[in-house]
Amino acid sequence: MDGDAIELPLSTSQRIIARVTDGIYREPWAAFRELCANAYDADATRVVIETGAPEFDQITIRDDGAGMTPETLGYVVENIGGSSKRTTEGPMLHTASDADPDFSPGGRPLIGKIGIGLFAVAQLTQHFQIITKARGEKVRSWATVILKTHNEARLKDGPPGAEFEAGRVQIRSEEVPEAELEAHGTTIILHELRPEIRRLLQSTNMWQAQAELGPNDEPIMPPPAYHIGRRDDEKRGLTHLDPNLPWKDGLEPLERFRELVRVAAETEESSKKGPSLEQLDEYLRSIWKLSLSLPLEYIDRHPFDITGDSGMIFLDVPRTNRRADIVKLAAKETLRDHFGLVSGRTDGVGKFDVEFDGILLRRPIALPEELAVASRLPAPVMMVGSETAPFPETSLDRAGGNLRFEAYLYWNSKISPKDVQGSLIRVREASGTLFDARFADYQVSEQSRLRQITAEIFVLEGLDGAINIDRESFNYSHPHYIYIQKWLHRALRLLANRLKYIAGEDLERERKEQKTQTAEATLQSAYDIWSSRRGADADPPFRQTVTPQLPTTVAEASIVWKREPAPDHVSLAAAISVVLEAYGVLSDLRQDERAELINDLIQVMQTHGIK
Repeated sequence: MDGDAIELPLSTSQRIIARVTDGIYREPWAAFRELCANAYDADATRVVIETGAPEFDQITIRDDGAGMTPETLGYVVENIGGSSKRTTEGPMLHTASDADPDFSPGGRPLIGKIGIGLFAVAQLTQHFQIITKARGEKVRSWATVILKTHNEARLKDGPPGAEFEAGRVQIRSEEVPEAELEAHGTTIILHELRPEIRRLLQSTNMWQAQAELGPNDEPIMPPPAYHIGRRDDEKRGLTHLDPNLPWKDGLEPLERFRELVRVAAETEESSKKGPSLEQLDEYLRSIWKLSLSLPLEYIDRHPFDITGDSGMIFLDVPRTNRRADIVKLAAKETLRDHFGLVSGRTDGVGKFDVEFDGILLRRPIALPEELAVASRLPAPVMMVGSETAPFPETSLDRAGGNLRFEAYLYWNSKISPKDVQGSLIRVREASGTLFDARFADYQVSEQSRLRQITAEIFVLEGLDGAINIDRESFNYSHPHYIYIQKWLHRALRLLANRLKYIAGEDLERERKEQKTQTAEATLQSAYDIWSSRRGADADPPFRQTVTPQLPTTVAEASIVWKREPAPDHVSLAAAISVVLEAYGVLSDLRQDERAELINDLIQVMQTHGIK
């Protein structure tokens, strides 16, 4: 076996996969996402991606996962579109748990399902190698793959049911030294990247658009503030530009990523828009988007690990349409412990790290404990809920199986960057989509408030059948998606109503404080007039308390109120009484006339616009 090579046709399980060979993903980061997901499913704890930026001549993806035996590798390359994951074949090929084929051998919920992850590389190149070894295996195996571009005419002319030959694969194995028996993992090397992919990662189109001038001799689009540099390209009229990266040389991999997240959330002084990924070139955007999609640790902490002493306002998502109640947590109690949440807990394999060109990725979502800008609400608000869809047993097949998920909705007076405004659905801790700013087509007009909310939904069971083949969108008619959509819209309504209520309470409290301050200032002004008329040693005839009291006597002049002033005018009535008596006016009037005089003066002041 050592040194011998065999050549096999690379066939698909379904004819439709012919189209997949041209790439089904819209952007390169999505192809990286699928390859990282394969490593995660193989129980890897670390993936290293080296792109060779800024040239991108060759890309290497290396993981420390379980690796593949020659038999498993042969199955994988011969059965693209016919995954062994989540099937009875999975345990036999060591790609799934013996106890449950929905989980990896190490106990992770499997992300992959339909077996097209290998064709993710078709987005990037038609020529790649897989080098893999399983722990304890005496051999290391190579598979060299050359993909074909599908020919529509050839497919049409072929016999019914014929399988499309997507390319050719050459597999060989060699024995390893005794010292490497316990080594394991997989390396994928991408050769000869597609020219359009190289240009995209180099931001060629972005730089071309920036170089073009609009009607006012200004660039059509501003240049990215942070980038990996620009290459000389005489054909496209581009000249060399040194890189301007968010981090300095020598910074640790995790700190580099922190700097990337920081600059994505900062606002250029000249920018009229809020902070967004528009400040980054395509390469840096790809890193940010990739980090958002993978089952990684958060850059700060998991939202469910926020504690009661954070200063946030916590709400639950009630089972009924009653008002969302404020939840009190103990100082060190987490949302996870209080609500019994499981999303984000470390699995049996351990944490999953991805290093991309020396940058250690984390989920780029941080939920500050303080308000970003002043607001009627005293603190950020975190709403948490969990749900098990109550599909009847008789309709489970029609519904697509069970559905179970956990979620949070986080409000702050400003969410930065704007690319994390909206909702994101994670299925088995992974996501192929970016944040949906429309919150699954939410129809209620809450434009300003929706821009202040970040929401994540963690699907623990179900929804797989609603994920489209590119994993970047959903079948919106699927029962699981419809259920989640309705749940999210209801949660948004409850959150918006509660935010309005809390803001209303704050507004009412502020109004009361302003009234008290106005009343005290009005009375003090009257006392000052009394002192100036009667002398500093003369005690004021009427001392107003914090709680407004209707004056019935000023000095020796009693006041009889047949028509009492409105509650808001009690302090004003008292102040007027003091001023009038300072001038001796009330003493010459009858008791009822004194009250009427004060009321008439208040009426004149109201007519003049004085409240």
